[in-house]
Amino acid sequence: MLNKKSRLSREILGILMLSAVIAVFIFVVIDVSATGVMYAYCDKTGLTLSQTEAQTFSLRIRSLSFFAAAASFVFLFLFLIGQKLSYIKDIIRGIESLRTHRMDYRLPVEGSSELAELAQSINYLAETERTLLEKEDSLQKEKDLLIRTLSHDIRTPLTAILSYSEYLAENDSISEEEMRSFAHSIRSKGEQINELTSRLLDSGRRNMEYVEDGRLLMEQLASGWEDMTGDEFDCSWDISGCDSFSGYFDIQELLRIFDNLASNIRKYADPASPVTLKISERSGTVEIVQSNVKRIMENMPESRKIGIDSIAAVAENYGGTVITDDGDSSFSIRITLLLQNSSELHE
Repeated sequence: MLNKKSRLSREILGILMLSAVIAVFIFVVIDVSATGVMYAYCDKTGLTLSQTEAQTFSLRIRSLSFFAAAASFVFLFLFLIGQKLSYIKDIIRGIESLRTHRMDYRLPVEGSSELAELAQSINYLAETERTLLEKEDSLQKEKDLLIRTLSHDIRTPLTAILSYSEYLAENDSISEEEMRSFAHSIRSKGEQINELTSRLLDSGRRNMEYVEDGRLLMEQLASGWEDMTGDEFDCSWDISGCDSFSGYFDIQELLRIFDNLASNIRKYADPASPVTLKISERSGTVEIVQSNVKRIMENMPESRKIGIDSIAAVAENYGGTVITDDGDSSFSIRITLLLQNSSELHE
């Protein structure tokens, strides 16, 4: 530990010794060179110096050499120390970037002293902080999407309840059987709202359950989809592409898909043109395709695609995809869901 703590001191001592060695070298070079030049000049001109004059001249040369060496020592030492001080300034800027959450700053790692270790630590902290911020941003986006899509999906069963209630209030000649049917539908939609609200408050928890007869489930969902579109639209569905299959599903998530498909029809489909829904299953993948012709009207409400986002969020939970084809006069959406087994649920 003591050795590690003294590395910066040894570097500074090394700079001091290097500056001193170079200064001594400069002193010797100037002294020897100037003395040699002096004697060569005397030999060439035949000038003879007395012992006192030679000593005085030699003393002046050595004084000049000493000042040159001292100046070189000071300049070199300050220059090399200045580099260290500049590195310290870089480290200070790195610390300031951490303080202000500017995580794009990265320090160069120079040498192996404590300053280099400090630079490495700052880079590590910056990288960690950047990763945490990116993860936090991603989680916030997922949370916002969850709130937006679930809030949107709650409106679909709520609209159905209001429609059923309005119909019951305006019709006095309703049979007991119809009354029980509407009551069952209202209860079912109320339970769906309660479940979606619970998931909204519980950060989108899932309730996966094993479905032995997947074909029957798809048939029930398609039938409910047709009921939700009402008598205004010419809707047909086809599940002939579904053989017998099983898997784990969150029923509420599937209801969200078909609710949004039905809602999209009521808002944007042309009642005069057929609407088709095809469901097929092959090699562990369920495919749902809905196609319709667009309604043409002057005040057509602009789609905010929240329903599509909701379907995409559900499909992503199953490792699937959503592909839309939004043409000038037609619209289709293709949803794929990968069947999941019990081992995949616990990964």
